[in-house]
Amino acid sequence: MKCTIELKHVGPRAHVQHLIEELVARLEEKLAHFPSDSISLHVAFEENGSHKLYHMSINCHLPKHTVAAKQEGRDAGLCIRKAFAEIQRQLEKQKATIRHEHDLRRSRREGKGAWVKGRSPSTSAESREVELAEES
Repeated sequence: MKCTIELKHVGPRAHVQHLIEELVARLEEKLAHFPSDSISLHVAFEENGSHKLYHMSINCHLPKHTVAAKQEGRDAGLCIRKAFAEIQRQLEKQKATIRHEHDLRRSRREGKGAWVKGRSPSTSAESREVELAEES
């Protein structure tokens, strides 16, 4: 995974860089099942000294998808954590889409139950009950 961390106008604050590196390492663990050469991560953190305002921007390029988050706030640590939490939420949603979990949830909501190998999701509940009765 290619990772670029960019700190703009940030003085000698080792805790900011340490926090970002720690959260990037956690993010790498969540991206372990993607091919490592096809993922790139760009993290930009900027401090506006006159207003004591912090800007955090994260872009993560996945195969066939890009995930991005921006956060702005007056507390550096909180701003960084919220941006990474948003990226993790979007990545979980993307992984669920890849696994077709939304189709499984929809079939359960419609009362069709979970998908079973060799059976289409449109099989009615009555036919499943008949099959179970025949097996016993």
